[in-house]
Amino acid sequence: MKENRDYYEILGINKDASEEEIKLAYRKLAKKYHPDLNRKDPKSKDKFIELKEAYDTLIDPTERRIYDDAGYDPRKIDFSEIFRRYDYIHIREIFREIFGGNQRNIYYRPPPEGMYI
Repeated sequence: MKENRDYYEILGINKDASEEEIKLAYRKLAKKYHPDLNRKDPKSKDKFIELKEAYDTLIDPTERRIYDDAGYDPRKIDFSEIFRRYDYIHIREIFREIFGGNQRNIYYRPPPEGMYI
C-alpha cells in the first residue's frame, strides 16, 4: 500500500477491537470487494488487496502492537523497550552472537616474531 491509510479505518473498526471483530469486519468487506464478485468495478481488486494487508497486520498481535506504536513509519519504532525488558548483558550477548563476537580468536594472529623488541 503506497498511501498512509489507517488500517482500522480501512476495516471500519475501533482501535480497541477484538480479534473476533477484526475477523468479522474483514470477512464482510472481503466478500463485498472480492474481485471475482465485482468484475465490473476495476477498483475492487485494489480495495481487496488493501483489506488483506490491513487484516494481516491487525490479526497478528505482534504486528498489531508494532503498527499501533509506529504506524507506517518504521523510524518511529521505539527500541528502548528491548533494553528495558532485558538486561544489558543479555542484549550484548545477542549482538555478539549475531555479529560473530565469539569468532574473534579464529582470525587472531600473533604479531611476527621480532616485531616488538
